[in-house]
Parts: sequence; C-alpha cells; structure tokens
Amino acid sequence: MLLPRRETDRVRRSVSAFLAICLVLGANLPVLAADPSALLEKFFQSSKTVTADFQQEVLNHGGVVEQKASGQLWIARPGRFRWNYTGKNGQMIVSDGQQVWLYEPALQQVTVQPLGKVLGSTPAALIAGRNVLPEGFQISALPDKNGLQWVLLKPKKGQSQGFTSIQMGFDNSGQLREMLMQDAFQQETVLHFEHVRVNVPIPNKTFHFTPPAGVDVLKNP
Repeated sequence: MLLPRRETDRVRRSVSAFLAICLVLGANLPVLAADPSALLEKFFQSSKTVTADFQQEVLNHGGVVEQKASGQLWIARPGRFRWNYTGKNGQMIVSDGQQVWLYEPALQQVTVQPLGKVLGSTPAALIAGRNVLPEGFQISALPDKNGLQWVLLKPKKGQSQGFTSIQMGFDNSGQLREMLMQDAFQQETVLHFEHVRVNVPIPNKTFHFTPPAGVDVLKNP
C-alpha cells in the first residue's frame, strides 16, 4: 500500500521542515558572531533539548500562501524528536532514536522506518548529534532583515536534502524566530517560532508512539 502522491509530498515537506528546525533551534546563541558557522556550532555545544510552538506557511513560486499549519515540537539529542500538528488532521512525526513513525490520521495510516533511512543525509547526522555542517553545507551571513540577523545554508553539490536553501533569522537575544526553506519546485516553507525553551527535561514517553487501533501500519525496512 502506497501513500497518494499529494499526501506523500506533504509528509516529505513536513519531515524536511522538521529536520531543518533540528539544525539550529533553541540555544541562546551569540547575536553578533563574526563567523556564521561558529553561531551554528554553538547550538550543538549548548542545546541538549528543545521545545517550541511553531506556525508554518507554504508558499508557491508566486508567493501565494497555499497551506497554513501550527503545532508543537520537542527535540532531545541524540536522535529523538516529536512534531505534532494541531487541528483536525493531527499529523505526527515521532522518533525514539531508532525508528520514525509518520502518522497521517486522515489516511488512517502509519509509516514506520529506521531513523537513518528517513533522514539519510546531513540533517540525519545533525539530529543524531554529529556536527557535520561544514561537510554538508555552504554557510554564509545574510544582511539583517525585519529586525533579525540571518544565516544562509546551501547544500553542497551531491548532498540531497529535499530543499535547495535554508535561511534562519535570530532576534537580538540570539533566539531563532524564523526559518525559510526553498525546495526545487520554488516552493517556500516559512516557520515562525514562539515559546522556545532549551535544556528543560522532556519525559521519555514524549518520544514513543503506539499506532491507534485499526490503522494501517506500513513498515519500510
């Protein structure tokens, strides 16, 4: 049984968005770092857990908003995360560090895959706690905009991330407030973060998922 193409694309965008968040979310980073790579590296050294609320918009190549969503996320290194959408669709993406569950209530379906297969690229290593940003990305500073300091990440040749660039905007306290991701179809995913907390305890049960009774469970080895 396969996901319909439209739903598969939506799941992939959600996973890509979540992985991008895991690159940089949370730490109290220095706002005026001369080297943007140093600013990102600080994240890996100082953040063990992250929680936040998010607002998400997906814009087409003409800049028209096609989708809006919101929810909560939790991250615990190494390799554990949970991404919950609010609303009637209630999509969830959960990893216990070994397996990843993609739950689509609208389809009554759960897809289970090994963590490495789902993430399988530089973001996978980053989620697992390996700081390989210089290996996978070209990193540069961008001009300040909308009161935020911006950093640009572009995947290096041969690195397939599901997106062509990521821009991250930090406020004056060093907190990540916005993220913009562009894919090969010139769609842009815009993420706004609120109530970001780092290094707070997160119950282990947050990163466990039991499929509801009656749903189809698809396992991809």
